[in-house]
Amino acid sequence: MKSTAGVAGVAMALTLLLSAAASVHAQDASDRADKTPTQAASTPAPAPRPFDELDQNADGAISKDEAAVDPPLAQAFGTLDKDADGRLSPDEYAIHVQGTP
Repeated sequence: MKSTAGVAGVAMALTLLLSAAASVHAQDASDRADKTPTQAASTPAPAPRPFDELDQNADGAISKDEAAVDPPLAQAFGTLDKDADGRLSPDEYAIHVQGTP
């Protein structure tokens, strides 16, 4: 009878160890998944460029051609150009800068 009780005890101990090991493995995998950077997190949006840097010809406005070096600005150009003159004034550009996180 002692051998049956001993085998049952060993089996129970192995079951507990395997269960604990599986739990640790699952937690480790979860921790790794939490720490894996996403594409969005690894490429933060660049800070807006200074107006003077974009206004290459120093005429006091940013043209569509000048805005082309900044893809988010180029994409929003038509919306930002409130007076539809094909140029962004410092005030129009400020709206873009304020909307950037």
